Amino acid sequence: MLKRKFLLYPLFLSLLISICVVSPAEAKEPGQQIPADFYPVTETDGVTLYRKDYSGGTPDYVLRVNLAHHAALEILTAALSTSAVDPAPQPLDVFWEQYQADEDDAFCVISGPFFSDPSLNPALGLKANGALLRPVSSLSGSNPPLALLEVWDEYARISPYTAEAFQQSAAPVVVVSLSAQAANQAQTFTSRTLIGLQDGDGDELYETLFFFSSKTTRQSDAIEVLRSFGAQDFILLADGDFAQMNCEGLPYVFAEASIPSAIGVRAGFIAEYEAVLVRHTEWPIAAEGEAVNVEIVVRNNGSQVWQPGEVYLANLRNDWGAGSRLEISAPVAPGETVVFSFTSQIFKKPGVYTSQWTMQHNEKSISPHPIVVNAVILPQELAARKQELEDQVREWARQKLENIEELILNWIESQVRRGFDRICPSAALLPAFALLTGWVNSRLGRSKKDG
Repeated sequence: MLKRKFLLYPLFLSLLISICVVSPAEAKEPGQQIPADFYPVTETDGVTLYRKDYSGGTPDYVLRVNLAHHAALEILTAALSTSAVDPAPQPLDVFWEQYQADEDDAFCVISGPFFSDPSLNPALGLKANGALLRPVSSLSGSNPPLALLEVWDEYARISPYTAEAFQQSAAPVVVVSLSAQAANQAQTFTSRTLIGLQDGDGDELYETLFFFSSKTTRQSDAIEVLRSFGAQDFILLADGDFAQMNCEGLPYVFAEASIPSAIGVRAGFIAEYEAVLVRHTEWPIAAEGEAVNVEIVVRNNGSQVWQPGEVYLANLRNDWGAGSRLEISAPVAPGETVVFSFTSQIFKKPGVYTSQWTMQHNEKSISPHPIVVNAVILPQELAARKQELEDQVREWARQKLENIEELILNWIESQVRRGFDRICPSAALLPAFALLTGWVNSRLGRSKKDG
């Protein structure tokens, strides 16, 4: 996001403020949906391994990884082979020994993307923190659909693979593997590893990963197991003897085959007091002379109950008349969410207005990042285009673009110029449009300079 130093006009606002604590049933912590017959085998903060037994068959395993509780993934590779392109394969237990030696909180290692059909493997890629670990080969028309898994500190995403997306991604973990739409011996009972993602709190960010691994399963059965845990998006990771899982040094899904890469899973931690932003009104849009409605929803991600008077939403910059802090009205248990909402009276002049908030416990911040609200106030000449801009900003946010502010200002400038061209294409610039264009350009220049 571009850094900003916008000059904010003085505002005298009256606010309607409402605060709501969501009940425990509605605020169930993400990922706590455990299907029948699965039971925990081992667990620590942020990670749990579940197992389901079958009479006369091999068990299914599902590893739940909660990024919201600071569990994390890491791509592990062996030394490069003589080709200096592909890592030399090695047994999964060697990956575990190396990972445990380097990482105190090592919990599991799982085989990286690799399949028993050798024609598929050149199309699989790996990146870590922007560094290329394994390139993706050029694809032919016979290749099955590929998917891109990106994992950040607090959320993950699965999207259709494109060369551009793979090249540009700077996520700490990037994996190219088979899409769930690829029929990879779908009805054959064989060893498989898949990944599922869940957005448990409805903020459109997938904060929970599930690794499914089994010696004997069909593709459709594995996906249904992941669905039963609450997963909503999927990617195929490995099959045959290459689908393996080792947790805490125990080979839960074992095979003799060596593999070129693995995914390490690190345990997380649960703080006593921590707030996670579920969703908020990030870019409210209004015309000059109008108000904006703001809603901020946070979840108690710690181990302690939030008590009124001790935990509150504090303003860091420009409270817009809401005051220095907004209180909770009732205790908030771990896993519950609380909603803060307020409506400003009016913004008297067009501009981009920035406000920042944070959850605090006894004057100490418990939010990992400031909660930023950027209100866009349009000139009256563009008031009729407000819905159009809202739809466009929603699409930019869905794409998780980082330069939304600059895009908004460019959009405003284009509408100003288009309106002028329709009204007076050949005459001197009308005073009103001259002022609007100057306003937009001054902010564009300041954004670019600050960015």
